[in-house]
Amino acid sequence: MSLSDLSVFVYGTLKPGGRYWPAFCAGKVDEPVPAKIRGELYDLHVGYPGLLLQGDSWVSGYILNFKTAEDLARLDGLEGYHSERSYAENEYIRLKLPAYSVSGEPLGKVWAYEITKPMLHRCQGTLIPDGNWPA
Repeated sequence: MSLSDLSVFVYGTLKPGGRYWPAFCAGKVDEPVPAKIRGELYDLHVGYPGLLLQGDSWVSGYILNFKTAEDLARLDGLEGYHSERSYAENEYIRLKLPAYSVSGEPLGKVWAYEITKPMLHRCQGTLIPDGNWPA
């Protein structure tokens, strides 16, 4: 698999079969690649999860290679991320981090959206122990 600056790890409603897959991903990405990253996944009780990049647990998802920067910008809007805003003003922050194959082989760095701690606390998120959000 070849990663690009448009490669994004998705773990919730953007996964194949998820609520936002048809509008934001279908036809805009290469074949999704099952993957995992280190972190903790939380149920935000609003219909989608949030990822915190902490701990030694695994979060399951997919790497999506988007074809255009405009498609990535649309994800930023969906995720409530604007690079010019402060951390507390964002719902999520987009960060580059290492991703791994399902078997644990390093795949390289990809973008992922981490929930901000103020948003996690507002939603009273609860940990999803197995790190997997059902699509």
